[in-house]
Amino acid sequence: MGVAALEFRRDEFVRPDGSRHSRLAVGHPGAVAILAVDVAKESDTTRLSDIILVRQFRAATGRPLLEVPAGTIDIVNGQREEASSAAARELEEETGLTASGWRHLRSFFTAPGFTDEWMELHLALGLHAAGEGRRMPDGDEDLEVVRLTIAEAAEGVRRGAIVDAKSLIAIGLAEALASGERP
Repeated sequence: MGVAALEFRRDEFVRPDGSRHSRLAVGHPGAVAILAVDVAKESDTTRLSDIILVRQFRAATGRPLLEVPAGTIDIVNGQREEASSAAARELEEETGLTASGWRHLRSFFTAPGFTDEWMELHLALGLHAAGEGRRMPDGDEDLEVVRLTIAEAAEGVRRGAIVDAKSLIAIGLAEALASGERP
């Protein structure tokens, strides 16, 4: 396992009017999130297709959240892990699944008011059990794998049961995929 180094800093900047300001910021190596849809190919996706989520306690919120699988891009021997490799690793660690088909969906800042974390959202298809010798979750992770249809997940968003930004984006894209769009 690599190390994900966070950097806490005070950024100084000058506004167009010449006034000087400073802000606290968190430098982040980047992260991945996975929209794992249990279908063989994109065109098979319907509102009744299952997506894979994880429920885990999030210390910053003080409660468990239902989210798409995700994690930080590792730094291994001074080298930044490729986002596609991190997505495959995180899917296996958090869900015990691997995927035969992958596609990058979107990239976005997670919370630009205080961090430069850049997240890469990937679509995973053709899901199957990782099998013996699979990668396991990090020692501090206590995860419950949850399967919901796209329709159930969308309803969870509407009623406020799913509330983190990456999952809102992923589920919105899953709905588009189920409608025949290529998000």
